[in-house]
Amino acid sequence: MYERRLKVFLGILIAITAALLVRCAQLQIVDGQVYQEKAARSMRRPELIETTRGSILDLRGRELAVDEPCLAASVDYRAITRDEQWMKEQARIRLAAAYRGAGRAERSRLLEQELARLNKDLDLLWRTLAEVSGKSLEEIEQLKAALRRRVEMRKRYVWYKRYEDASQRHQQSETELWFREWLLSGDGAPQIDSFAIDVAEESEPHVILSNISTEVHNRLAKQLDQFPGLVLARTKHRLYPLGEVACHLLGHLTAVDSEDLNQDPNPEDELKRYFPSDRVGCGGIEELCEQTLRGRRGRREWIAGERRLISSVNPVPGKDVRITIDIDLQVQIEHVFQNVKWPDGEEHEMHGAAVVLDVPTGQVRALVSHPTFDANRFAELYPVLRDDVINKPLLNRATQLAVEPGSTVKPIVGIGAITQGLIRTDQGIECTGYLIIDGKRYPIGRCWTASKYAGQGLDVAHHKLPSQDPHPDGHLIFSDALQRSCNVYFETLGDRLKIQGLAYWFGQFGLGRKTGIGIAEWPGWVPGDRRADGPVYPSVQWFSAIGQTQVAATPIQMANVAATIARDGTWLRPRLVVDDSDVSPIPSTQPTEPVPDEVKLKVSPAAVAAAKQGMDRVVNTRAGTGRSLHDPQLVVAGKTGTAEVPPLRITLYDENHRPLRDEQGRIQRWSPRPSTSENLNPDMPWYRGGKPGTNPTHAWFIGFAPADKPQIAFAVLLEYGGSGGTDAGVVAKAVLEACKEHGYLRAGK
Repeated sequence: MYERRLKVFLGILIAITAALLVRCAQLQIVDGQVYQEKAARSMRRPELIETTRGSILDLRGRELAVDEPCLAASVDYRAITRDEQWMKEQARIRLAAAYRGAGRAERSRLLEQELARLNKDLDLLWRTLAEVSGKSLEEIEQLKAALRRRVEMRKRYVWYKRYEDASQRHQQSETELWFREWLLSGDGAPQIDSFAIDVAEESEPHVILSNISTEVHNRLAKQLDQFPGLVLARTKHRLYPLGEVACHLLGHLTAVDSEDLNQDPNPEDELKRYFPSDRVGCGGIEELCEQTLRGRRGRREWIAGERRLISSVNPVPGKDVRITIDIDLQVQIEHVFQNVKWPDGEEHEMHGAAVVLDVPTGQVRALVSHPTFDANRFAELYPVLRDDVINKPLLNRATQLAVEPGSTVKPIVGIGAITQGLIRTDQGIECTGYLIIDGKRYPIGRCWTASKYAGQGLDVAHHKLPSQDPHPDGHLIFSDALQRSCNVYFETLGDRLKIQGLAYWFGQFGLGRKTGIGIAEWPGWVPGDRRADGPVYPSVQWFSAIGQTQVAATPIQMANVAATIARDGTWLRPRLVVDDSDVSPIPSTQPTEPVPDEVKLKVSPAAVAAAKQGMDRVVNTRAGTGRSLHDPQLVVAGKTGTAEVPPLRITLYDENHRPLRDEQGRIQRWSPRPSTSENLNPDMPWYRGGKPGTNPTHAWFIGFAPADKPQIAFAVLLEYGGSGGTDAGVVAKAVLEACKEHGYLRAGK
């Protein structure tokens, strides 16, 4: 019995020994290489290498935005998180010989004291960085939090990819016999907990302040010994060499937010995806071409402790983007708004916008908005720029300011009415100076010439002025009405077209919807649009036909109206980028109505020809309203617009940028004093008032040149700027002179 038990025991012992030997053999011989690879992988430290963002170039290749080397203040990630082990190491380094020569109890006391000093020095470090940068401690804390999120996201990404690779290898391997799995390795599947990983970013410095001045650098350099983890090194920052020029057009860079992370177009690509604290294009070309400009990071893997490189992928710089803007033309036009000459000869800075389009291609040669700001100081200036409710410098007036376009819409109304068969090009409408509908004369809707001269005792019925070029009988045809900008003619057509017809034809020429230029823009509205408030009285269709009441447009839209007429009715989407493939795709989470590249409008060729003739006569005849652009060497076709608007009322805000309200809960606003030639408001010279008892006006001038073979189309808006023919005409003339100077207009063609 005893021997039998002994044999059983020995058998069990032999079986266990055999299993252990088999397991050892598997670990050392069969799977030895596998475990060596696992050990090697656990020693790897992956590291990302930042790339260089592509430059933005103008049409002729001049740099408008570029990554430039700069000095930066960085802080070791372990100092940001106050890693316990790192803090102790730094404390021991500080204590040096005193620590090594002390006993155990004394060491503990010294270490505790030094750790307290270390924490105080780190607190002082963050206060100092906030002070030298002009940031608040809250902003510094937000930056630190973003860096922590970045590193944690990176760790999760690397962890997940390694686990995913291991799972795929497991699924692709042959299934082992059940007893071999049981004896040797359980179920054989990779275990989640075995993929804990450290990334290089956990032991590296991260940029806290970029592009610091030499003065700040020198100040921080003197405190390096006091501030553990502080590293001063070279990095890159985004530079806009021309400062304020084209600031609205170019955009800027900002830190990614949760929306950017959620809409990341490359979530599975570690080298191109976004991490917290990355910079992303915001507004303008920087956002429009973000994916092209962004580039692709590089990656390295090191063996921990040895710093031995085992793999490397070089970063790919972002691609340069060339835009259609001629920056020299842009600069010259921007300077015009700084010194606009008034009729009395004085020069003042004015608010407004100007757009120049290449007629054959739709490319934008200049997109000017004034006032401007220094794009290099956007983050620093943002609170001031945001709170400037008077000047609104952040507003791109060329694409985002939708206001009444005044008489500049009259060519659209005439073309639409003739195309619909409501009037012929040779059929006149009598203008007695008053609006007459169905035989009834109305006290409103008077012709502007009658309103202007009637008080002087002059007989202006039937457009007898100017005396050098009076109309023979007052029965104006379409080209006559454009030449003289006759309100009665177009109000009558508005009555025939009705709200639906006006809305249709305005929409055909691109009003009430975005142009698709690619940067932030406002669609404006057309008659009957739900965005235009108010009941639809008959007067709405009369006044909308002369660009008042229920119609609003942006300068880019009106420049494209002029270009569409110049192309004999072909609408083209305005383009800002030379190569359309450089434009980033719109995220699927932001569905937008597609904008076609080209639309051939079904308009009457005779109507378009009459519109072009009338616009020619606006500039080149005595009776024209745009004589300020007359040039014997260059025939220009244009249309003026003077849109009456209510006096300016400015909303008041509190320190939190919330509208102030009175005791009844109504938003508080104030009306500034307008400027006149006799009584200038030095704080708001651009806000020009009309004659006593009249409202201020926006001044417009649109057109194309040369009139017979158009090369460029343009639109000029002076916000609260006075008269279209005189005041906007001054700027429009300077725009055309700049176009000639830079080769976009050639006289005699």
